[in-house]
Amino acid sequence: MSQLVHFQGNPVAVAGSIPQSGSKAQPFTLVAKDLSDVTLAQFAGKRKVLNIFPKH
Repeated sequence: MSQLVHFQGNPVAVAGSIPQSGSKAQPFTLVAKDLSDVTLAQFAGKRKVLNIFPKH
């Protein structure tokens, strides 16, 4: 089910659900500033805070 939100005044259709606080994240890979891959698994056993901002 998609939902319509506004980003910088423009309507954008999004899908999915908002995760609950404390829920487990699915495995993922990000790109670091030095262009190396960083995986969620690299932080196993540590507390993580994901703060993600869209970039236009």
